[in-house]
Amino acid sequence: MRELSLHERIRNAAASQEVENVKARHTYYHGRADATGEWDNIWSRSEHCSWAHAFGRMRGFDQVWYGSVTQYDKMAMENWLEMMDRYPEVGGKDPRPLMEASVHTLVTDVIEVAADGQSARGSFITPGVIHSRLTPEGEKYCNVLWERYGSDFVCEDGKWRYLHEHVCPDIPGKLDMINWAADEYARITDPNPREAMQPTLGAPPPVTDPGPLHCPYSVLSKPQNTVPWPEPYDTLDDENTYTPFVKK
Repeated sequence: MRELSLHERIRNAAASQEVENVKARHTYYHGRADATGEWDNIWSRSEHCSWAHAFGRMRGFDQVWYGSVTQYDKMAMENWLEMMDRYPEVGGKDPRPLMEASVHTLVTDVIEVAADGQSARGSFITPGVIHSRLTPEGEKYCNVLWERYGSDFVCEDGKWRYLHEHVCPDIPGKLDMINWAADEYARITDPNPREAMQPTLGAPPPVTDPGPLHCPYSVLSKPQNTVPWPEPYDTLDDENTYTPFVKK
């Protein structure tokens, strides 16, 4: 990587703060289950954008929007309709934040801005919980999880936006609802590991790259460096990205 000028260093330092703000906005949108707000405001609409989880990777804005917004909003609406009889006071309220509250704390972020100033890469650890008291069954639930994010950002018309996100669930589990040892044994001996790594709600959306792309930690697993922290780099390419580009 070439030596940056003072002007470029200042530019990249400011860009790293902008990227951190984009990630923080993601946590807010996700916290209120506002997928529409997130993908409408802080994501690139490029054909190269992607979102990945353990179950696979969606590619292209249309597929990402369908899986992360259309399907997600559908689950929120179905949950809202199913709990109306038990909780009639939900009438007139936004169904999305009533579905669940996702509290993701961002720690140990490592952000590198490219030498050309047109992209940035970030690695984050996110300990958090996903919980709800409003369910059709009237029962509360809470999922506890440690995840890692591998995120690529691009600067479009002077504004920083997401291009790639790869979410790696390292330690998922339910709070006060399971036998940790028995459930872990069942998971690691499941003949179809993909079925053991479903999202919190619903079935996996359509993906271009099927998983599993990352496996939760177990005492039998090998270390997984799926989304390593970024190193200094010149420009976003296949050697410096969390999602390799599709060659045409």
